[in-house]
Amino acid sequence: MTRRILYLWILVLAASSCSKSVEVLVVTGGHAYDTTEFFEMFNSLEGISFDSVSYPAARELLSSPKVMKYDLLLFYDYLPDMPLADSLIFQDLTQEGMPMIFMHHALCTFQQWEGYQKMVGGKYVMPGYQNDTSLHSGYAHDLDLKIEVLDPSHPVTRGIGEFVIHDEGYYNIQINQEVIPLLGTKHPHCAPLVAWENQWENSTCLYLMCGHDKQAYNNVSLKLLLKNSVQYLSNL
Repeated sequence: MTRRILYLWILVLAASSCSKSVEVLVVTGGHAYDTTEFFEMFNSLEGISFDSVSYPAARELLSSPKVMKYDLLLFYDYLPDMPLADSLIFQDLTQEGMPMIFMHHALCTFQQWEGYQKMVGGKYVMPGYQNDTSLHSGYAHDLDLKIEVLDPSHPVTRGIGEFVIHDEGYYNIQINQEVIPLLGTKHPHCAPLVAWENQWENSTCLYLMCGHDKQAYNNVSLKLLLKNSVQYLSNL
């Protein structure tokens, strides 16, 4: 009887472990967005629970040991003028191996610190931070982007075929040579890569360009892309 009870208890613990949600911290701030629809998108992702924090409160949490309770971080912030002192936060996180997703306009954050580009795998170059105007990036609203899967064997793209999303595109952005391309497009007003994986220090990072507003948030393929991305990073 004792062995049977022990066996059942092990099964209960195993089932509990398997059903545990992935805990994600979503970091926002600096940019208006369709808040209700954005968080409805996350609520629709099965097996994923999330907390959200916005700057400036995010600064305290990200620099606290409390941040390590999360399986990964998702940045949806837009803070071009982030102070150089905050680079220590990201250096500590990547030394600890915290997985991170950078989504859409997070590519524009931290213009003054070169390490941010090394971490994200690319950069949206903004006027006022680069004198060479030929390097300035740009954006175009209301594009119907035909998205192609560049690495169908990657866990992030599992189950995703070619799809169209009505979204904002970025062009003339900088993309590091070391990134692993995941999704692309041939739209003339958008960069050829719209999703990639990058490694910096001990952290694996993903960048997902899609996700400007509620029209994009409702896209089934974007939801699957987010779910795959979270599951992939949480299993590293």
